[in-house]
Amino acid sequence: MKKAALTACSDPLTLDRKGEVNALKSVLASFGLSVTESEYLYDQQLAGRGSKRGAELTSFFLDPDMAYIFDVSGGDLANTVLPYIDFPAIKDSRAAFFGYSDLTTILNALVKNGNTAVNFQARNLIYDHSREEQYYFNEQVLTGKFAPECLKATFLRGSELRGEILGGNLRCLLKLAGTEYWPDFSGKILLLESYGGGVCRIATLLEQCRQLELFDQVSGILLGTFTELEEKGQESTVYDLLKEITPASLPIAWTHYIGHYTDARAIALGQEIVL
Repeated sequence: MKKAALTACSDPLTLDRKGEVNALKSVLASFGLSVTESEYLYDQQLAGRGSKRGAELTSFFLDPDMAYIFDVSGGDLANTVLPYIDFPAIKDSRAAFFGYSDLTTILNALVKNGNTAVNFQARNLIYDHSREEQYYFNEQVLTGKFAPECLKATFLRGSELRGEILGGNLRCLLKLAGTEYWPDFSGKILLLESYGGGVCRIATLLEQCRQLELFDQVSGILLGTFTELEEKGQESTVYDLLKEITPASLPIAWTHYIGHYTDARAIALGQEIVL
């Protein structure tokens, strides 16, 4: 039986989320997975937290029967785990790591190390689109297909995106800037989404990307959802800003199915895609 682990490498879960975790474990078990919980899933202590979780995450990757590691957290703390992951030791692990939002830091570091890392929040399997998400999970995620056509992308500029895809949450990706974990974006498709952040915050984060010369390196941009802006009816601002600070020849597409909504799909970072 294949194993799956539930981790919280970003902010710890509160105890009132145990019901959700148990429901998710039941769903994963129905797919034939033997599920293990992180020892630190609900640990609210910050002291030593990064080192403990990094060591545990390494041990999950080194388990030869571990197929999936689903991180069910989000927030701010994922980059505190990075220095304590034994990247050389886990390089040949067959386990795939899943997470989103703040886990963008770990996802991109893993891809740089040669590991399988997937932008997807497993908790969506138990929320309001659970039936559709479970069907999609069984047909696509567990088979490793991650078909990009499921994203139903719409082009805002250009007509094709082709290449490996990297990135994720805009704010959290930029935590890696200037560190050894920053990916090589040359010729890659840049994935960007955001949960929080009004116009001013998104503008300053995109400007940081420009100052890093990121838009001159990538072959295209795939935008996911920008939740706070969409709730305010200001989602078009993202494209308006990008038009001002990106090369006119850079293709840009948008999808509803990457981000923080509960009907989101999975995309394997580092995977070659064509849209």
